[in-house]
Amino acid sequence: MAVDQEFLYKTLRGFGDTGLPQQTVNMLIVVGFCIIALVAAVLWYNNRELKKKLNVVPTSWITDKDQLDKIFETALVYRSKIDLSFHSKSEKRRTIACSIDDINEHLVLEIPANGNIGKSWLGREVAGFFHVPAKQAGMVIFYNFTSTITDVKTKGSQYFNLIVALPDHLEQTQKREFLRVSPPSRHYDYTNIIPDTKQGVAAGLKFIATNGEYAPGHMGGKDANVFLSDISGGGLSLELTHMTGKRASRFKINKGQNFLVLLSLVDFGDRGIVRHLFVTKIRRVFIDPTQGRAQLGLSFESQFMGFDEDTKKPKWEKVGNNGCPEMDDWTYNLYLELYREGNE
Repeated sequence: MAVDQEFLYKTLRGFGDTGLPQQTVNMLIVVGFCIIALVAAVLWYNNRELKKKLNVVPTSWITDKDQLDKIFETALVYRSKIDLSFHSKSEKRRTIACSIDDINEHLVLEIPANGNIGKSWLGREVAGFFHVPAKQAGMVIFYNFTSTITDVKTKGSQYFNLIVALPDHLEQTQKREFLRVSPPSRHYDYTNIIPDTKQGVAAGLKFIATNGEYAPGHMGGKDANVFLSDISGGGLSLELTHMTGKRASRFKINKGQNFLVLLSLVDFGDRGIVRHLFVTKIRRVFIDPTQGRAQLGLSFESQFMGFDEDTKKPKWEKVGNNGCPEMDDWTYNLYLELYREGNE
């Protein structure tokens, strides 16, 4: 750029030698330098924007340190459960439940003293999934992160502290902008999950046809139960009791598996209890054999819409990326009801 300026200066001075007034020559020199500065600024800006595009950060990532600290502190205050999972060359994916015990230069997690926890875990990469309450009533925000285990310490006889490096970013994993609400039990009459088999479909259709007078048994056994943890237009979360690892293995409860979900929801109009049958896909799964509980996150894949008039066969409507409008409306009405009741 210095060579160009010198060349321009000599050129413009040449105009002065031809008889141009000195004031005009000085003005031309200033204009020339302004043009050069403008071109340099444009080139700098374009280069900066190009670098941004080459190093684009996903919109779902949160990288601001103050915001990260605030989210983790909220999880600490509310004792949010963190599903921590990792891969190993010698074993299948393993998931453990823990919570944040402290936050300093690292993330200090508290986990029950069961399983083979020890120094062999040092250096292993882990993935964490958790949620914290949102400002709106009944809503939660889901996050996940990856980090590395830096230390393992005993904490009495019942717990261990797992020390992991503070992640440099969190990912907000709820892609859809659906309202997600945890419904009180008075707003739903029944919920169940059964295998997506020929027998399962027959049981689900019988549940619909009898208006819920027939209800399939629970996969955990006669003493088991299923609770609706939260629901949105895109899916729902269920908690299953009396679900041991052996039972879960028998029913092949794994991420990516399809299951039927039966719902009896209290209508906010004048329809009373409305029953629904969905084909769902497991997106998250956590099984705690010590407590005999399983927590499942499922997405709506298709919805039973009645029987075809000609073939008399069941009609299923695929649930697209926009979710199920009927469930979206029900969830929104529930949110309004809870808001009016003051359940912040």
